[in-house]
Amino acid sequence: MMNDMRCRRCLPIARTLAVAMVPAAAGMPAHGQVAPMSCGVSADESRWLAESYKATHTYGLGDEEWIKSYGGLAAAGDSVFLYDQLARRIVHLSGELEERHAFGREGEGPGEFHSPIPITWLDDHFEGHVAFDGRRLVVYDRLRLASFDPSGEHRWSARRPATTVREGVRFVSPVDEEGIVFGVDLVDFTSRRLQLWRVQRADPHHHELLWERPVPWRSGDGPFPILRSREAASRWARHGDCVVVSDGGRRFLRVVDLSTLETDSVALPEWEVPAFGEVSIDRGAINFGGREVQRESEGPALLSRWTGLIVDPDGHAWIRAWTEARDEFEVIVVSLASGQSRRLVNPPGFPTAFGPPGVFYTALTKAETDEHYLVRLEGQR
Repeated sequence: MMNDMRCRRCLPIARTLAVAMVPAAAGMPAHGQVAPMSCGVSADESRWLAESYKATHTYGLGDEEWIKSYGGLAAAGDSVFLYDQLARRIVHLSGELEERHAFGREGEGPGEFHSPIPITWLDDHFEGHVAFDGRRLVVYDRLRLASFDPSGEHRWSARRPATTVREGVRFVSPVDEEGIVFGVDLVDFTSRRLQLWRVQRADPHHHELLWERPVPWRSGDGPFPILRSREAASRWARHGDCVVVSDGGRRFLRVVDLSTLETDSVALPEWEVPAFGEVSIDRGAINFGGREVQRESEGPALLSRWTGLIVDPDGHAWIRAWTEARDEFEVIVVSLASGQSRRLVNPPGFPTAFGPPGVFYTALTKAETDEHYLVRLEGQR
């Protein structure tokens, strides 16, 4: 199996899984090749890497398990939480994806969920909208940040101004009993910035800016980057006391230490993607909330290279590389401790949550209906 990092659309599609060593990206500064020690990362190989993966359980394929609109997944211990954003509910599942109970309803009150516009083609952007650390569950419904206990009891909420595609909350996470951090991808007519914020239960109307970094953007491009074909979208993840951030296009991860707010960088391998205009999705109209919107004719300021990010409990970042086909998966696993990378060639899915060692969960799409369902995958050695 080839282990070079060239564009996959130029290679035959392989339907087997391979784990191959790849070098860290060249040309990165010596500083920041590994994450801060406070992140609690392991230098050993990830216990979630395997030669192949077998689907053991599913949720969402039966009539009683229909997912109206996938809004994110989070897991810890033997609990998995699914946010079904159009059903306005959270489904609590076991580690084997058996439904335990569900809670939530539409409304503006405490513990109720906002009714969003159904934009199914943006599902990947909602992956970070639910987080669970074993004791606290946090959900973002595109209007509020809400904290619950595992039974579904509402604890507290912090309201965000109504956001559009120009200002998106891409990530939420509980930090302790009284605090939530969240990541924002902010675009205006002159700039684009990634921002990390914190809000406290004691003063939910006050949002503290912790960290900010600019992202390539052309002045005058307008406030709707998501409508520009193949514009990079930011990806966020949490591990221990650190938040890991990718701008979606450049060859490094930012690692923000929440205790000191110091930032390090972890280099990523090369991943070449076709130039803008070389693939069919670069032109034409898209369906946005039931209305056709013409794509911009000019290419993106930052070409999309990474379309998924999650960190496993051992401190290894799993990055989904851009591919032209939505159902094709190319995954790079990077140790935040050493910067060493491994590549998974065409695994059966990209992790959206991790179970016990060797187990992860993913959301897949039914080919005939485009509806989502969940799969539990277990590593085979």
